[in-house]
Amino acid sequence: MKSNVDLDIVKVPHDWTVATWPKEIYPYQAERARLLIRKHQKELMKLKAITRIGRDIVVIASGWFRWYEANIRRVDEFDVAANRPEHAAKRFGRAGEVA
Repeated sequence: MKSNVDLDIVKVPHDWTVATWPKEIYPYQAERARLLIRKHQKELMKLKAITRIGRDIVVIASGWFRWYEANIRRVDEFDVAANRPEHAAKRFGRAGEVA
């Protein structure tokens, strides 16, 4: 049975280096990926999501997506300063004003 919905399917490589980070995979940029890997290095190594080959850090897709799936559920719990109620006026303007 054919579906009327066209889905964009992204072909994901088996592995990639941080320097050649695919634009389709979170966090979408090599610079951001480097910071994310530095922060979560132990957790990513435990899941076999990263390894080192020579001087390059190589990301293994299966491990990366296991880590991603485990952490995506916590996004609502992240406390980001810009999302706090006291900063709402900066985002939306004062009550009754158009920002």
